[in-house]
Amino acid sequence: MKFKIGDLVTPSAAGAKVVGNTSVVGRIGIVVSIGSGQWPIKVKWLGNIQGLHSGGMLPMKEYELKFAKNGVVPFFG
Repeated sequence: MKFKIGDLVTPSAAGAKVVGNTSVVGRIGIVVSIGSGQWPIKVKWLGNIQGLHSGGMLPMKEYELKFAKNGVVPFFG
């Protein structure tokens, strides 16, 4: 796993294409836990985002994320 708890992340290009991730495209989140299962990485997304799980959390797969230092995927809505 390339991510660890506390890393700043943003959706990757592949993650931005996933319909369930549209509310976090162009945003930055913090990895809060890493486990196992279908969506092992739980991310707390910053800001007031409607449609997310309780507390702004969204579980994701590793390929759906990239480090925020590499730039944020722009939102073209």
